[in-house]
Amino acid sequence: QFVNADPDGLVFVNNATSGVNTVLRSLRFKKGEELLVTDQAYNACRNALEFAAKTWGAKVVVAKMPFPFRKECELIDPLIEGMTARTRLLMIDHVTSQTGVILPIGKIITQARRRGIEVLIDGAHAPGMVPVNLKKLKPTYYTGNCHKWICGPKTAAFLYVDRSRRDSIHPLTISHGITSPRQDR
Repeated sequence: QFVNADPDGLVFVNNATSGVNTVLRSLRFKKGEELLVTDQAYNACRNALEFAAKTWGAKVVVAKMPFPFRKECELIDPLIEGMTARTRLLMIDHVTSQTGVILPIGKIITQARRRGIEVLIDGAHAPGMVPVNLKKLKPTYYTGNCHKWICGPKTAAFLYVDRSRRDSIHPLTISHGITSPRQDR
């Protein structure tokens, strides 16, 4: 309820960076596909994106965002300009780590979805700082920390995956449970 998400699409992870890695390590990209990110991305997540791109022969495209900025469109327009027919995934922060800018992710997600682009939100700093309503936002993937603004313990974070992509995402650590039948259904 706190993030207004379908509980079947929500799992706990150690931190938002682990959530980002879970998604990026699960996806398969085609040579020449583009992964769009901003120059404000959290470095650990940017490194994971670069690794995924290198692994699959994809290309990382970096949208430069002004700081400081005067109008919201200055945060949205560089991303729209970076979206092409080859863009497969957009990874953006909900709240940038370096500058604390709250990105207008609802509008950005809408623009990406119109173009058939999946969206991975690094919401490490968002839960408890800004409202997070995943049913309204409709990202493909959203990961957020619970140890920052809602004062949960370290290693308390979550990953949300849209219903359409749940079968393609696997935990970072594959162990016994992946082949064990669920007993709770």
